Amino acid sequence: MRRALPTTMFNETEQARFGSLRNWILEHNVTEVEMTERQFWTFAQLQPIAEKPWTTFMGRPLRVANMPEDVQKRLGLFEGPIT
Repeated sequence: MRRALPTTMFNETEQARFGSLRNWILEHNVTEVEMTERQFWTFAQLQPIAEKPWTTFMGRPLRVANMPEDVQKRLGLFEGPIT
């Protein structure tokens, strides 16, 4: 089940924690995580510096609908149209 990340989660860098995201995914049986671009970049700041931003978390794909398509493609996030 695709679920949007709560608007209060990952809005502020100081409050962002992988543990809170992990718990939210497990408590809500999430299979795909939808987040805003701001939430995505806050999430990316928590990751190791040398790595490209993750496109999944706990095996669940991340979706960032309001991010420009060309940026999503470069990051490997783009979910193109079904043909």
